[in-house]
Amino acid sequence: MSILFDFFVTSQRVRRVLSEAMAPSGMKPDEYAVYSVLFEKGPLTATEMADFLGMPLTTVLDYLKAISAAGHLQRLPHPSDGRAVQLRLNSRGLGAHRRAHDHFEVVNQQIVRTLDMPIDRLRVALAALDDAVQTVGGRLSRPH
Repeated sequence: MSILFDFFVTSQRVRRVLSEAMAPSGMKPDEYAVYSVLFEKGPLTATEMADFLGMPLTTVLDYLKAISAAGHLQRLPHPSDGRAVQLRLNSRGLGAHRRAHDHFEVVNQQIVRTLDMPIDRLRVALAALDDAVQTVGGRLSRPH
């Protein structure tokens, strides 16, 4: 089997464990990731969010539509681009993120404590995999 298969299987297991742990919060792990990028990096444009999350812009826009419908989003004029809008979590969105974070963090800490290697080494390995995937993805998207 390939390293990509190993990564796929691990990501499925992570998703399952986080889904179970976060269910009482009412937020799914992928939704939590979108809320988290707004929490940590906001305000951001939708395009900036897509870059951070490695998601297609259309997918990010779907999440933003749901976050907005939940009444958790604040729109701000972009300081240097009059056509763009920056987004951030409003107070209700921050509360929803905090509730989900409480459930996420329990599992996150358990996993980190259970790792057989230092977290910094794991981050380096994941960054190397991400860099390789982005390099190959860039080659695939260029015309031959």
